[in-house]
Amino acid sequence: MRCSETRETILLADDEPEIREVLRDLLISNGYEVITASNGQDALVKFIENTDAIELLVTDIVMPERDGISSYHEMKKFKPGIKVIYMTGFHERIPPAVHALRKPFHPLQLLQLVRSVLGTEPADQ
Repeated sequence: MRCSETRETILLADDEPEIREVLRDLLISNGYEVITASNGQDALVKFIENTDAIELLVTDIVMPERDGISSYHEMKKFKPGIKVIYMTGFHERIPPAVHALRKPFHPLQLLQLVRSVLGTEPADQ
């Protein structure tokens, strides 16, 4: 478990309930606060409600109602410093400078990438 006086808050968006639940439990058990969303539009609503608290968006790219990429770009209008990790089970072309994980991935990969991204300055993704 991470040692930190302040728990960092992650917005986790995935349209597959089983994946969302497993990742939420993994992140919580490693000391993060987690807000979950079932699709891109739900993620945007929850982000607007919790803008000050959320430091990182972890999102599936392909989701109903709004994809993860457009959700992230909309969130940046409210909070330019928001960081993102994209997850995908498809073979979309992901720009090399973007933090991304291809499904399926090992839980440790997510934890390492989350820690790395939260420990870095925001990039233009």
